[in-house]
Amino acid sequence: NGVVGRSPVQEKVIFVGSTLFIPFFFVGMGLLLSVSSFIETLTNGFLLTAAIVVALIASKFLAAFIAKLLYRYNWNETLSMWSLSLPQVAATLAATVAGVNAGLIGNSIFNAVIVLMLVTSVLGPVITSRTARYLTIPKTKIEEEEVWGIRTEESNLILSRDVQSSIPFTVVVPVHNPHTERYLIEAGALLARHESGILIPLSIAKSHIHMDDPELESELQQCQKLLQKASEVSQEFRAQAKPIVRIDDDVAHGICRTAREYDANLIVMGWAPVTGLRARLFGNVIDSVFWSTHCPVAVMRLLDEPSNIHRILVPIKNITAQALRPVGFAQLLADTNQASITLLHVCDRQTSKNQIVEFESELNKVLTSTPFQVNITIQIALEDNVAQGILKAARHHDLVVLRSLRRRTAGGLAVSDVTTEVISELNCSLILFGEPHYSA
Repeated sequence: NGVVGRSPVQEKVIFVGSTLFIPFFFVGMGLLLSVSSFIETLTNGFLLTAAIVVALIASKFLAAFIAKLLYRYNWNETLSMWSLSLPQVAATLAATVAGVNAGLIGNSIFNAVIVLMLVTSVLGPVITSRTARYLTIPKTKIEEEEVWGIRTEESNLILSRDVQSSIPFTVVVPVHNPHTERYLIEAGALLARHESGILIPLSIAKSHIHMDDPELESELQQCQKLLQKASEVSQEFRAQAKPIVRIDDDVAHGICRTAREYDANLIVMGWAPVTGLRARLFGNVIDSVFWSTHCPVAVMRLLDEPSNIHRILVPIKNITAQALRPVGFAQLLADTNQASITLLHVCDRQTSKNQIVEFESELNKVLTSTPFQVNITIQIALEDNVAQGILKAARHHDLVVLRSLRRRTAGGLAVSDVTTEVISELNCSLILFGEPHYSA
């Protein structure tokens, strides 16, 4: 409820509920179900079961039809509304279990409700998948201004910074792993040099109770070595660098605080797979930075030097201000190295030609308002499996830029299922571009 607010506490409460209490509830429900009694209900009490299922489906349709008459919806909107209201699982099951425990509902009704759950939870998504694809979402005036780039004074779609600002473009690059440091610093240096800005290599040492602790001293020496190498790479790419060593209790908070103190426009981080029980339960450093930061974050898994990246693939699902910001980031990155960009839109095979043409037309209008002179190609792929469509196109590119929309799951704070599948099978370099939690 509102007590926890929008905070990491809310994320952990939702996570515990969804991974512990809800599964236990379904296990408890399963223990109440008798297979022999369930089969008997389907055979001897078929009319009762059918009546309950048909009554639910008919009443939901009647409600949607009344809304159609009142608000003049078309049939696609009406059927989508009907199908979205069909699935009966959580509340219905909870009320039924409570009734069984109180002795108000018999086994026949309980078994009929189980059938109702199965039928509606399958029928609803099937109908929705067939009708919702034909829905059109009208844009508000504010959304149209954001998408069509009317506010051109805020230059890139990536960072929405005022070009007249006296604060230089600032890129913060946390360094920790010597094996991946060079590529990250090189990427940050290219971006900072392109925008005539500042690169801040950042190394964080974990705080100790005593500041003269020998272990802390060893960590600080290691940090200085990392920053010395970062400075050399920055000079190699003629980027102004300001190395910083920070002592902090938490690595993620140290990164976010430094970015805020220097009013950074972008944080560039290295890829770190989720390992260990704690990271799976509560997320890793990347998850925490995504949650706490004030500016966009680019998480990079680079297999080659950024200067060797010449073909960039950017999957795009829809045309909104949020969905287009990874495109703006890709344009900025491509402009530093004269690379080309392919915008990939994967749609299912039943998508009409008119919808495809309309999408291409709107996307072309958006691209004409961008400040970068980058070669951009729009590619439409008809593929029922979005992840496989992206993976097929990625075979001919050096880098894939994905938008990171993170959510709490049993595996920690994770990105979407499509992105997860792409990450696990992708064989080229990868960048996950994410924004602060409040702008998602």
